[in-house]
Amino acid sequence: MAGEVELLECPICAFSVLPSEEYVLQLHFEQVHTTDSPFRIEDDTEPLPPPLPARPSSKRAMPSRSESPSSDTSDSVVECPVPDCGELIPLNDYNDHLDFHAASTLSFDEATGTYSSKSTAAMAGHKSAKKHSDAPSFVEQHFNTALPDALRRKKDRGRKLKKEKKKDRSTRESDDSARTSISRSILSFYPFKGNKIVRPPASNARLGRRELGPYAWEDRMPRWLHDQLAKGPKISTVNRIGRDGRLIKTEIVQNETPGIIPILAQLSALDHSVQEAYYCHPSTLHIGKTPNEGAFCGYRNIQMLLSYVQGSHAQGHEQFPGRTPGVLKLQDIIERAWDMGINSISRQQTGGIRDTRKYIGTPEAQALFLGSEIDCAVEQFCDQDDLDLKAHDALFAATESYFAQANANDGSNVHKTHLPPMYLQHEGHSLTIIGFERHRNGRCNLMVFDPSYYTSPAMHRLIGRKNIRNSRDDVMFAYRRGLRALGKYSAFEILLLTAPPPTFPAWDV
Repeated sequence: MAGEVELLECPICAFSVLPSEEYVLQLHFEQVHTTDSPFRIEDDTEPLPPPLPARPSSKRAMPSRSESPSSDTSDSVVECPVPDCGELIPLNDYNDHLDFHAASTLSFDEATGTYSSKSTAAMAGHKSAKKHSDAPSFVEQHFNTALPDALRRKKDRGRKLKKEKKKDRSTRESDDSARTSISRSILSFYPFKGNKIVRPPASNARLGRRELGPYAWEDRMPRWLHDQLAKGPKISTVNRIGRDGRLIKTEIVQNETPGIIPILAQLSALDHSVQEAYYCHPSTLHIGKTPNEGAFCGYRNIQMLLSYVQGSHAQGHEQFPGRTPGVLKLQDIIERAWDMGINSISRQQTGGIRDTRKYIGTPEAQALFLGSEIDCAVEQFCDQDDLDLKAHDALFAATESYFAQANANDGSNVHKTHLPPMYLQHEGHSLTIIGFERHRNGRCNLMVFDPSYYTSPAMHRLIGRKNIRNSRDDVMFAYRRGLRALGKYSAFEILLLTAPPPTFPAWDV
């Protein structure tokens, strides 16, 4: 039929994918047809749910429930092959996801004086996308990206479709998906407009996979995962030598890393390409996932904002004494906020989130903070074709303006503020914005903590140092999100903590 795309086919079975998804075909070949492949998952204590098929059928059997989803997604996802990750990754994010996994294993080799990254099985043969940059990706700098010959025999298939039509279709699908996902939140909670709370009309229709993720319809998460989250991260105690020479007992929390922001501020100052940079309050922790937990990014980003509240004694810190509350505790707090009538429409939309793996977003984060008497506000950024304005450009401008209001100017091009970090939501994932960089060539980076990845050994080596002398571009890669990472999305939301920040000299501690 005219205009049809010929699919790439597995040389052994009938499995097929689009021409742009060679890495999915490779993953299938390794998992299904190779007995000794490191991609194969064996000896699991409990089987993980199977990944959705790469080419799902147009008809989907829906769960038998009283509610029906607003619009379930049929977009392809694939299980991340990196051990202990446990996330199901949309195909358009697969390349970047593996790049940042590689960055999280970055270490410094004392023998050679160079940085290197572990060549995990997940990244061997990985073909990185170059949608927005001609520069090699992080993985391409460290790994062999060649596809096996057996999978290349039909590499020229499917090239008959015109590039313009292919680009238009891809852009349209991406925009529709992003607007559906983001518009769910912006229309279903009560964002601040000045000092007033605007209550737009909201639908109480039950949401599906597109908005809530692969586990949108589960009643309870697996018992092993519940027990892992209830137990919390591992905590160990080590002895370290203090400045006065005495031994100090220090607690190390498995998924929490303090002290990263002062290091990033030093590295921005050492990077001669950086014209100006800003960073939030240094008490903000990087809080990531624990092994095999999957995608709880919304909760982990809330935890990072709460680490600022706790560490800086900001508004609402009395509500969160002791350690950072865990995922299950945060679910209880959000449900209580709904009981109080705060963004309660989300309960109908999600079917409830307690003890589930459903994705949460800006409405749930806002409900938690407002229910805890912490002032916050939300802003949204969307592509505006009539004004030729892209969402990522508006996000960059708003972030720079937010940090510039601090007036933290000590003569350096790196401004150390006391402002809170920001919660950032885009389609399918959320991050914590901890800073902003503007480079001399006009390029911009959001500086972020991403809860999907661990802190690299290379960063751990730098934490606590105050006399770093050389720039570390490889280390900075894990924390920078520029056009290449953000340009694929057509909508964003940010949540801001709006109470005046404390002003004690945290950067001097």
